[in-house]
Amino acid sequence: MLQKKPKTLGYSSGRVDAPSHMNNQALLAYWEEKRPLGQPLMRSDFDPLQLPKLLPCLFLAKPLGDDYQFRLVGSQIEERMRRALTNQTLTGVYGPDFGPKTVESYRHAATTCEPLTLRGNYVGDNLEHIDFEVLHLAIQFEDGSRGVIGGQFAFD
Repeated sequence: MLQKKPKTLGYSSGRVDAPSHMNNQALLAYWEEKRPLGQPLMRSDFDPLQLPKLLPCLFLAKPLGDDYQFRLVGSQIEERMRRALTNQTLTGVYGPDFGPKTVESYRHAATTCEPLTLRGNYVGDNLEHIDFEVLHLAIQFEDGSRGVIGGQFAFD
């Protein structure tokens, strides 16, 4: 009998001092170069096409009420997660158990403008084999709201 896929994803992760994945290191260097010191990167200064090798694993999330909504999700992330994430909210993707925790980490990165690097693995949909590193960086949109630009790279 086929098992029904869960509608939400789970994960376990822990904070680390700095990214070790070379693609997250490149994203962090780009962010540091383009932003004013101590401030978020302005959305108008972010051109994903300047990062063609990273684009399949980049994401951009904008605040939506008390949640965040994915505005851009790279194709490799969606392939690995086995679902479309673009235009989904964090709570919708991660559910009531992991959604609020994820929203809080996005909010922390967006408000403090401090890079947040997490390493862990996903749980569910046969995703346990995916060890990942995700980088959250502050970005400010034209309307003044602060969201997150990030890179999510798997260690194959």
